[in-house]
Amino acid sequence: MDFLESGLPRPLIEAAIAIMVAAAMLSYTPVADWMRARIPFIQALVNTLGMVVAYYACLRGMRPLQHPLTVLWWVVIGFNIVGFALYWMGDDAAAVNAAFATALPLAYLPLGVLLMVWYRGNLERVGLWMVIRILVVNLVPVAFFLLGLLEKTSWMIVQEVITIGVELVYVWTLRRVLVQ
Repeated sequence: MDFLESGLPRPLIEAAIAIMVAAAMLSYTPVADWMRARIPFIQALVNTLGMVVAYYACLRGMRPLQHPLTVLWWVVIGFNIVGFALYWMGDDAAAVNAAFATALPLAYLPLGVLLMVWYRGNLERVGLWMVIRILVVNLVPVAFFLLGLLEKTSWMIVQEVITIGVELVYVWTLRRVLVQ
């Protein structure tokens, strides 16, 4: 499956993709720290809005398919909305937000794997990059921390390049399945 017809206007989907690119670029640690301290609502909105629209477009586009995965799409949309609320709450919800972030693979991994198992083409690639993205975003920072690499700026930059690069490939893959 190379294209999903979601019924959403192309400008809305393109705007969601642009917001996802902005979110990836703004995840660079110094920028993210600055935003977290000064404009957490805007940061939470940028981190959430694009994904929610893109995932909703996927959900709508997959409705006529044999395996629409509707429940899993709603779960990842819900996880993103809850993540928005927790992030916006700031330090008061930091512990809950961290625990919640570690639970994200419970929704993303099954969805990504099922997309790879049941579909071919661009939709299969979305599933592959969904799995890669959730693993990289969650495990690379932990690995770098455990190896003591984050104490040096050069290694922090390597970690940022890896995670932001994977985010951008994921966004491009989503765009390819949503925009014809």
